[in-house]
Amino acid sequence: EDLTDEQMAGAMAAGLPFGLENLGNTCYMNASMQILNNAPDLVDALGTVSGGRTPYDQQQNLTVAARDLVKQMKSATKPISPMPFLQQMRTVFPQFDQRGEGGAPMQQDAEECLTQIMHTLSEKVKKEDGTSVMQDLFGIEVETKVKCAETDEEPEIVEKEKLLKLTCHIEGSVPAGDGTNKGGTDLMTQGISKGLQGSMEKNSPTLGRSAVYNKTSKISKLPKYIIGQFVRFFWKQDTQKKAKILRPVKFPVTLDMKDFVTSEYSERIQKYREAELKKQELEKEAKRAKKFGDAPKEEEKKEEAASTEKMETEGEGAAKPEGSMEVEEKPEFGEDCWATYELTGVLTHQGRSADGGHYISWIKKDNGQWYKFDDDKVSEVKEDEVKKLYGGGDWHMAYICLYKKSPVVLGSDSTRY
Repeated sequence: EDLTDEQMAGAMAAGLPFGLENLGNTCYMNASMQILNNAPDLVDALGTVSGGRTPYDQQQNLTVAARDLVKQMKSATKPISPMPFLQQMRTVFPQFDQRGEGGAPMQQDAEECLTQIMHTLSEKVKKEDGTSVMQDLFGIEVETKVKCAETDEEPEIVEKEKLLKLTCHIEGSVPAGDGTNKGGTDLMTQGISKGLQGSMEKNSPTLGRSAVYNKTSKISKLPKYIIGQFVRFFWKQDTQKKAKILRPVKFPVTLDMKDFVTSEYSERIQKYREAELKKQELEKEAKRAKKFGDAPKEEEKKEEAASTEKMETEGEGAAKPEGSMEVEEKPEFGEDCWATYELTGVLTHQGRSADGGHYISWIKKDNGQWYKFDDDKVSEVKEDEVKKLYGGGDWHMAYICLYKKSPVVLGSDSTRY
């Protein structure tokens, strides 16, 4: 239903952002676009897309429609009709134009919609050097080791690939001997670990037949944004329909990705964290010294820290070339050493079937306030409400999570639920 004049006036008075109108089972698309719209770097990049529509390139037309839609979302003074974008998406991806009884549009899978939009933008939105903006912002570089499980004679193969999202696999608990159920996926981090491992069957040149291969993946480069997808839907052969996994799985408000990266990458992240924790400790000491007038002790601490950083940079006891000048350098850490991510968006599904139910998005804006985007109905919510979206019943449950990289270091493990 459209907002009444009274509701619209109330939303404007409250300073609420405006949502997208439901054009007939299009909540999946609206929720997906709210997630992408909460990546300001992507929105800015879309704003640089030039030109209009063309009869020769429908994917370009979809990109132009996305540009125009996020521009409207940025300055809206009333709910927005996303009809131009919907029509173009259905032109490029006819599966989203399926009709049910009476010709009404059918409900679609939000993850499939989000994936298709992201792949289109990955191809069409470029930086000045010609590289993909989407890959730069969301691309997760992964190294995968593939080893034959049936012979040690075949050497291990290392493959490299880029992903635009991480999958969180959900496993059920299994009966234990004491009559209880044990195991299963309870936390998002467990599901990500499962998603980075797997097995497959392919022809083995060593054995001359089909064999099982084990795959283990580690991340070699972390992007600015991470999209995590809970694999909640699966195909049931007996009913020939998609079924939904209702098992509750908690997702963190602060996600630490250090445990999922390569050993070399992990070492760099660890050095950055040690430097940050030392800096935090010095700042605490400085405040304490200022409060109690212990300035001399603080100066000693700073000198000691500077000496330590110098040794870390140059190597303790390292020989200096003759005639070389001693330059005290501090270790430089770029954003690639940040491995902590803050939750900024959750796309949820309510219902027990992928072919029905309702999708909405829960978005955290830069001011720290969370909003619930239920199509064109937008309301403020508290973070505690968002934390309850982990599933287990008929309420909205997390299907897709959006995380943004942060320099924050909370300790050896920064994950917080």
